[in-house]
Amino acid sequence: MWRRISLLLTGMSLSACAASGPSTRPFIASASREVLTAAEIVAARATDVYQAVAQLRPEFLRRRPAATPMAPMAVASVSVYVDEMPFGNSESLRYIPLDRVRLIRYISAAEAHLKFGGQHQTGAIIVTTVKPR
Repeated sequence: MWRRISLLLTGMSLSACAASGPSTRPFIASASREVLTAAEIVAARATDVYQAVAQLRPEFLRRRPAATPMAPMAVASVSVYVDEMPFGNSESLRYIPLDRVRLIRYISAAEAHLKFGGQHQTGAIIVTTVKPR
């Protein structure tokens, strides 16, 4: 009797481990809330990059207090980079052609500071474009 129970429990635990392995569903690049893909932008039918980000990932644009000693009540805007080059603040997203966007990624203030230096109290939005042929 105990042998049957132990075999049953072993079989159930093995099947549970197998079920928790890699899934068979296709990889979705935007499974992360920090990434926005071109496919998602197209599906959203946005008219510009700013609208796409505001509609699909509004947390990218949320203004956070700058909290600097010189201006404790100041509100900073997120920095925008296009292909790793400085491009402006969140409003500059309106000037990026939608058909050129391949990927939009948000990085935290700490990551932005390490990657680009300078002050990035609210993080950064990195837009990767499609390279011309």
